[in-house]
Amino acid sequence: MESNVLVVADVTCNPESVVEFSQVLHEFAAACREEPGCLSYDVFRSEDTPERYVSIEKYVDPAAFAAHRDSDHFREIGLTRLMPLATARDVRMYDQPREVSPAER
Repeated sequence: MESNVLVVADVTCNPESVVEFSQVLHEFAAACREEPGCLSYDVFRSEDTPERYVSIEKYVDPAAFAAHRDSDHFREIGLTRLMPLATARDVRMYDQPREVSPAER
């Protein structure tokens, strides 16, 4: 079974910070995509609430996600520049996907 880690981050910023937040978030995502253990890092913006973004990240395993959290760009871009612009943040981690039988669908 796969040991991938999926992270879904739902983050909101002030409406006045949308342009800066978007620029920094996309810079951060680009740096994360370069990590050896990052399989994907996609950013989506809400159509209804332009200051709300959802990032969906996938890492090869828990160690790769730990390395992500310990990276220079996580500290320098994520913690120092991005998070101060956030007004709300909900981050959820998922692992060990399982098959869903037709009866459960």
